[in-house]
Amino acid sequence: MSRFKQRAAKRLNWLILLMTLSLLGVTGIQAYWLKNAYDLREEKFESEVGQALADVTERLDNLSSMRFLFNSFSVQPFFSENLAPHLGFPGRDTMMGDLKLTMRLGPDTVILYNTDPDDSLFQAIEDRKGLILRTAPDQMMRKGAQLDMLLRKMVRFELSRRQSDSSWMDRKMLDSLITFELKSRGIDIPYEFAVANDKEIILSSRRWDPNDHQHTAMLFPNDILTNEILSLSFPSKANYIFQSLWVMLLVSLLFTVAIVYTFYRTLNFSLKQKRISDIKTDFINNMTHEFKTPIATINLAIDALRNPKVRGDSQRIEHYSNMIKQENQRMNLQVESVLRMALLDKQELDLEFKKADVIEVVQGCLDHISLQLESKGGRLQKFFNEQHRELRIDANHLSNTIINILDNAMKYSVGAPEIKVVTESTQNHFILIISDKGMGMTKEEQKHIFDRFYRVSAGDLHNIKGHGLGLSYAKGIVESHGGRIEVESEKGKGSKFYIYLPINA
Repeated sequence: MSRFKQRAAKRLNWLILLMTLSLLGVTGIQAYWLKNAYDLREEKFESEVGQALADVTERLDNLSSMRFLFNSFSVQPFFSENLAPHLGFPGRDTMMGDLKLTMRLGPDTVILYNTDPDDSLFQAIEDRKGLILRTAPDQMMRKGAQLDMLLRKMVRFELSRRQSDSSWMDRKMLDSLITFELKSRGIDIPYEFAVANDKEIILSSRRWDPNDHQHTAMLFPNDILTNEILSLSFPSKANYIFQSLWVMLLVSLLFTVAIVYTFYRTLNFSLKQKRISDIKTDFINNMTHEFKTPIATINLAIDALRNPKVRGDSQRIEHYSNMIKQENQRMNLQVESVLRMALLDKQELDLEFKKADVIEVVQGCLDHISLQLESKGGRLQKFFNEQHRELRIDANHLSNTIINILDNAMKYSVGAPEIKVVTESTQNHFILIISDKGMGMTKEEQKHIFDRFYRVSAGDLHNIKGHGLGLSYAKGIVESHGGRIEVESEKGKGSKFYIYLPINA
């Protein structure tokens, strides 16, 4: 490899390394940014769930206290028994309905005001323009004693709540409280809950799993004697958080894919350009070599013709003249092959399709290489199928195609060439198979052998002559006939080329 190639390859390697590090850096930053966004959203979710649990436990605590007051406190003893005739209802039953009254205490009186204008009982009170209930001082003393007894009951109630508080709760009520608090904070996803103490699970939803991640809160935080815990779990929490970030995730993913695709295309383009540059350099070197030999031969022949000793020898003059003509034809063929390839690329190569015997065309190609094959001690086998001999073809260009493949079979053979030519016919195609037992090709080489300027021999090694246009030209000609060319090869075992030509073209 030349020093220029080494420098170019080194620069390309540094560029690839820099682009790779940049891509990894951008991808890493994107991942870090998304992780932070997820963590922040999860932290917000945890905070909102914690607030919801706190409000649920506060509501339950208030409900528990109200339950105690309604079950243990009776307002009837505060009023004299003569209140019942005024209200029209006897005794305690007067206070057990949905009566809503406002009470104001004086030194020796109790005044009741209505607070529910739609209540029929209130209307009776309103008609009397307020009820003034008088009581004696000793009665007020008794009421104070009753309040003291009420406080004692509350203390006993608090001491007994450890065993009895959760008994009045049911699953439906607790579920409705939790749902209300979560939805008020915008959290509307499935959840499971449970109420438990040190010994057992007192209450739980149907699909509660104690192994799930749990959010917990003390059921009655103001009571030091209770240890009941309300627990919540969200089986689909991760999906909920990701759904809240889906726009961010989608945009980030699109940008990442775009960057990766751009990196891939740029890298692929750079490598392709480098390969094309190397191929062109090899082509120039090989073409220079191909022209250098005939030019040197022509110069030697001209110098010989100028020699006075040769001028009088007609046989030697004829010999050197033929040599100049052959080398000139050789250079002309090289130039024509390049020009044909250029015309083929531009689709400006004029092909003359005529009915012709394709077997005769193949036989003519074999005759063309027979002398060269014999000089190398090679062997040729041929098996022709006589069906579908006549096809519409350009015999000249198709002959060049077949000769190129046969020439490669001889050049890439190790030792004496062994070539086998077979023709077959199917309903739609005439098939020409050319196989050899030469060097063979790797899978990677098979991908590029039909590319322009590509040669299996690398660099400026000229043990195998050529400039990498033969198979590219062959493919173009076969495809111009509406056919296709394929190759099978194994390194060290030889190659086999298939040319398919349409019968009804």
